[in-house]
Order: sequence, then structure tokens, then C-alpha cells
Amino acid sequence: MASALLSSPAAAAFAALAPRRNDVRTRRHQRIGGGSACVLRRGRRAIVEALASDKSEDAAAAKAEVKPKVAAKADGAKEMQVQLDELRAENAALMLKIMTLASPDAELSFSEAQMETALAAAVTAPASVIKKIFPERVILPKRPKRDMALKQGELLTPASEADIVWPIPGEMPPFWDRPPMPTPPASTDAIPQDPNPLHIVHITAEMAPIAKVGGLGDVVTGLARAHHCAGHNVEVILPYYSCLPDNQIQDLKHVQDFSVPKGTNWDGETRVVGLRTSCYSGVIGGCKVLLLRPTDSKSSNIFKGGAIYGGSYNELEAYLYFCRASLEFLKISRRQPDIIHVHEWQCSSVAMLYWDLYFKEGVLKSPKVMLTIHNMDNTGECRQEEFLATGVEGELFNTLERAMDERTIGHNPERMCLLKGGINYSNFVTTVSPTYAKDALEGRGGFLAKILKENKLKFRGVLNGVDEDLWDARIDPALPASFQPGEMAGKALCKKYLQTGLGLTVDADRPMVVCISRLVPQKGIDLIKHAIIRTKAKGGQFVLLGSGHSDPEFKKLAEGEYKDDPDVKLLVFYSDPLSHLMYAAADMVLVPSMFEPCGLTQMIAMQYGALPVVRKTGGLGDTVKDVDDLKEPEEKRNGFVFEGADNASLEGALDRAIEYYKERKEWWSVMQEIVMVMDNSWEHAGKEYMDLYRAMQLA
Repeated sequence: MASALLSSPAAAAFAALAPRRNDVRTRRHQRIGGGSACVLRRGRRAIVEALASDKSEDAAAAKAEVKPKVAAKADGAKEMQVQLDELRAENAALMLKIMTLASPDAELSFSEAQMETALAAAVTAPASVIKKIFPERVILPKRPKRDMALKQGELLTPASEADIVWPIPGEMPPFWDRPPMPTPPASTDAIPQDPNPLHIVHITAEMAPIAKVGGLGDVVTGLARAHHCAGHNVEVILPYYSCLPDNQIQDLKHVQDFSVPKGTNWDGETRVVGLRTSCYSGVIGGCKVLLLRPTDSKSSNIFKGGAIYGGSYNELEAYLYFCRASLEFLKISRRQPDIIHVHEWQCSSVAMLYWDLYFKEGVLKSPKVMLTIHNMDNTGECRQEEFLATGVEGELFNTLERAMDERTIGHNPERMCLLKGGINYSNFVTTVSPTYAKDALEGRGGFLAKILKENKLKFRGVLNGVDEDLWDARIDPALPASFQPGEMAGKALCKKYLQTGLGLTVDADRPMVVCISRLVPQKGIDLIKHAIIRTKAKGGQFVLLGSGHSDPEFKKLAEGEYKDDPDVKLLVFYSDPLSHLMYAAADMVLVPSMFEPCGLTQMIAMQYGALPVVRKTGGLGDTVKDVDDLKEPEEKRNGFVFEGADNASLEGALDRAIEYYKERKEWWSVMQEIVMVMDNSWEHAGKEYMDLYRAMQLA
């Protein structure tokens, strides 16, 4: 039975009732956050309730809240029994509140058995009741440090139900923000070091885990880490967004300030001035980073806001400035990298500025430039005068051979496409899966298909990988219990943990479908909504995590039709720790995208023993093969695939998945372990990128 932590008055009363409980083998007193607390331990972790007030009046008030509830117009004994159970749970929660607020001199006495019985019953109360009765913050004990490295194959957190601090629905801060298990240094086989290391600089708008919105951030970190671990000198230049948590950037320090040319066009007059810019260095996700932002935050709002793309600044202006600042920093720091690897439209103008400005002037001579397109749906439309934010007249690039968007010919004004400019100016262009590259060349890349065909000799699809240091169920510090093929008990505990924390029905036999996605049309919004209905109708549970343009309609569902639903939880936001818990708890992960350049969700799902349910498009088709597709080799079959964009097509795959989970238990358990050992790492992709880097140097 999980033990409860009481406030200091309750601790004193509890101790007075049992003077022999001073045995240090079973009881300890701790000082937490300046307030004393008594921890009831039996060699297990404790749940810590730090209560806001120690006043005895609070106990009386809590006691007064316990009022009898009479079931009005009960339809029968069954309904009355349900109401009685709810009443008992609420009363138990109130009694636990009274116990934790009792002062030493209160005329109330509680036995140890009463304390534990109340705690057990209180956990069954609805989340709304717990939140009302226990609005205080839950402070958890620090997890023990491990100085010893993990042995090969050793679990970070062995599966032990008794050792888990089970969450209470509605606890604040939420259970997924509990302190993670400290990760010990892992003992791994030595990674072969490249005898001819390169200096590689990535320039990007995102980087996991702290500057991540979509898959772009994961790819940058995964690829950078893969090459760093192989002995290459890898640096990532990233905007220093004001929302970045400084405490999650290791070795953060100011490097230097410098001036970046930035132009403005005011009332027909063009001016180029120097914008003072600050560079900071640090480490994110094991990679060296260089963070850039305007020095004077009062005179410029660039990169200021509560989210990566959520500021009040003009994003086009900000990223054009960032591109110029990145090159300017390479110049003044006298860096001569072998490769400058730029990502998406936000950083495409780096290629344009590099060749027509810095290389021509002889300032930067060594680098070759690679552009990776992660999503052709965003091309970076830019008016000629807006390009002046780089300090360079846009007229230089606004031609058909360079960056003009031919769709705007004859318009007033004619505009540029930054992604087109990046394609034309880069030494090599990649996208994130072979199928997405093939689709683009066949015309499904929009108007860019023509540009890509003209550059097809320097265009290739390279399938993304998963960073196994960040996504590994064996060593994931966010999980309450670790697991791996051959030791899968922890996965069942993770499912129970998530069900308990979210207030869902705790049932190991009920299939859990998870969807972790940006809520934008590309991701198949209508199919996601139908999947919620279908999963519930088929006796499963559905948990959604994500945000985007469709937030309002999903929030309406979360607060209306599915409020307090025991089988559906719609979490309309993003949390990286929570995503780890959800992958670990999931039986299936749904990815019903209308188009998907690569997709990491389905590959991460397999890392955690969840079978993907996907629509066959782009990288989803490259990485997921249907378990019933006899045309595919058996060793490649790893999920449930549908091709149409209608509800019936989705049901065909989702229904099969739910049916197999319920009816073919042994087969399902085997498949969980099979998908976990499939190689979705960055090893292959990292090698392919390195081969391309070498070829670019020789060209």
C-alpha cells in the first residue's frame, strides 16, 4: 500500500498516538522545502503532500464539508450503489484531508490502519473531487542518485508495482512533471570514430528537446548527435527564443556581441544599419549550440514570446535576420566549417547569402551547403522589400533563375520563394524519406516539383531515424517502470500509471489507442475525431496529446462531450515528458496523416512496443508494413495500414488492431517485442548523410 506523507501537525498527532513508532528502520522525519513532514515508509517511496496551511480550523472546515448526499429519483439499486460508491470515495478524500490537517492538540485520533484505508479509498474519487479537496501542490521526494553506470541490458527503473508513487488524478503540478529518474552514465560499446572528422554547422529554427514544435527538432538533434558521437565537430546555431528554459541548457554562457547588417524600408527610403546581436554557447541534448538574439530586448521584439512560433514578432523578418546573423557569426569567429546544413524555409536564405555574399568576398571559403526540406507545404513566401531584413536588397534574388515564385508573375508585387532559392543555391538537397522525394518529383510537391526535377541530380530522400538515447524504454527517465524485449512487465505498469493519473478506467485488458500529433489539417483532423468515437465504441480507450490550428474544436470536445469520460482523454497541449509516458503506455499509436514527409511518431511508438496504425503516405509507407500484407516479408510487417482518407478505411485498420489485441493476446505480446528490436536508429541515416557530405566536398 502506498504510504502517505502528512503535514507536521498531523505528524505530531500521529506520533503521539504511537510512541513506539520511532523505530528508525520503519519511520523517518524529513525537512522538506522549509516545512517539516513525517514520511511513513516501509522501504518504499513516499507520496508527499505539502499542505498550504497547518491551521486546525482547516480541519474543522474540512470536516464540515462532509455532508450526506441523498440519491434523488434513483432508478434502482444499481444506480444507488454507484452513488453510494462515489459518496464513499468523496468522504474518504475528505477524511484524509482532515487527517492531514489535524493539529497536535486536536481531539481527533487516527490509527495507522485508518490512515492507509483513507488513502486507498481517496484515490478512487473522481479527479474533480480530488482537485477540490486537495488543491495544494504535491511535492515529491527526490529520486535516489546512482553513481554506478548501468550494465549492458540493465533496466533504469526495474518493474516494481510497490515502488511506484502512483499518481492522483488532478494533482498539481501534474504527475507527468514529476522529477525524472536521474540517468546514470550508460556503459555502451565504443562508437567507431571517423578517422577524418568534419566540422558541421547546422542552422535551424528548432532543436529537441527544448526548442521543438514538430519533427524538425527531433531530426536536427538526432542527426547532430549521431555525427557528434562518431567524432565529428558538430555545432547547432539556433535562435535564442525568450521561451527557452535556461536551466535546461548546460554550460550556458555569453560568448560575444557583434553587429549584424539589417535593412528597413520606411516611406520609400531604404536604410541598412547594424543590429547589435548577442551569441551564447551551451549544450542541448548532448550537442554544442550557439544561440543568437538581438542584444537589446527593449528595442527589438525578435524571438520574444511564450512559444517557439508564438511571439508577437514578424517571423519572416526574424528568420531572415537570423540567417544573416548566423553567417556573420561564422565570419567574425573565423570559423570555416566543412558543411553548413540548413533546414526548412526559415534558413534557406543562408544558402543564397553565402554564395552571393560571403563566398564571393572570400570571407568563407571552405563550406559546402546542404538544405533539408522537412515539409514542402511551407515554402517561405517573401516580398522583395521584406528580404531587406537580411541587409541585402531582394532585387538581387527576385529572378526566375534564382528565387522568384513563378506563381506570382504578373502580380503586384511579384514575390520570392525562399525554399526555391535554397534549392537552387545549395550544393545538395535532401528530404526526409525516399517516398516523399519520389512523390515530390512526380508532382505531389506542389509548384516545387518543377524546381526539384531541374535539380534531381542533387536531390535525394533520406529516411529519418530515431535518437535511441532519447527514446529508449530501457533507460527512459520519464517512465515509472522500464522495460525491454524479454522484460515487458514495466509496459503494463506504465499503462496502469497513465490510466490512474488521467482518471481513466484502470483495465489492462482495455486496448489503449494514443495519438500524439500537431492538430493541423495535414495530420488528418477528421480521421482523428472519428477514431475517438470508433475506439470508444469498440471498447477501447483513446488518449490525445497535441496542439495546433484545430485546438478550439478539440478543447470543446474535451470540456464537453468527453469531460470526465472514463475512456477518453483529450490533452490539447504538448508536453515532452507526457509524450514519453503515453508512448510507453500505448498499445497502438494512431498516425492518420493526409500527407507525411517522414514521420517520427510511428517509429518512436515501435521503440516502446506500441503497434502503429497509419495511413499509407510518404515516410509512413516506408516505415510501416501491414501485419496482414502477404506481399511483404514477414520480418518487415509491423503495424496496421490503410490507404483511403475516409472513415471506412480508417475503421478497417483500427478495428483489426483492436480485435487482434483482444483476441490474439499471445501474438500481440510477440509483436510488441518484434517492433521494439526493429532498427529505426540514426546509424543508417547518419552514414548516408556523411556519404553525401563527403561527395559535396569533392564536387
